[in-house]
Amino acid sequence: MPQQPPAPPKVATVEIVAAQPTEVDRTAFASTRAGPARSELRVSHVVKVKLKTKPPVTSLAWALYVGDERISKYWEYENGIYFTVVDPAFFARHKGQKLRFSQDGVEFFDTGMKLESPPAASDAVAPATKAKGAGKAKGAGKAKGDGRAPAKLPLQADVLK
Repeated sequence: MPQQPPAPPKVATVEIVAAQPTEVDRTAFASTRAGPARSELRVSHVVKVKLKTKPPVTSLAWALYVGDERISKYWEYENGIYFTVVDPAFFARHKGQKLRFSQDGVEFFDTGMKLESPPAASDAVAPATKAKGAGKAKGAGKAKGDGRAPAKLPLQADVLK
């Protein structure tokens, strides 16, 4: 007799937080860039999906989708699940699209939540400052040619507390 699938997780909130990229994030980002014109990843975004209640542990896992794109890897944190985004175009491609769960890629359960854009760039960067004769700080540099360096971002581990 086939096992009855559990009810899909219920989502309370979705929060997008800019954080310092991990080495795994940098490797994933580098693999998406080709040739010598690779740029350095200065920020990753943690998409925290706070669940109303955690689903029971079962062998019937739920896949998370944003629109029609499956989030291939997501992890658990104390209040729900999260995934990281290193592709700057991800939010542009998926802005306003629904977060959904599916067990088979055919039948989908809408969470009632949509993906929004991350906080404005001004929230994630600060004006570049450099004392005369001072070297560039580790991780400092211009962000998208706007003359500003990334602000001190929290570690992903701190974001997930």
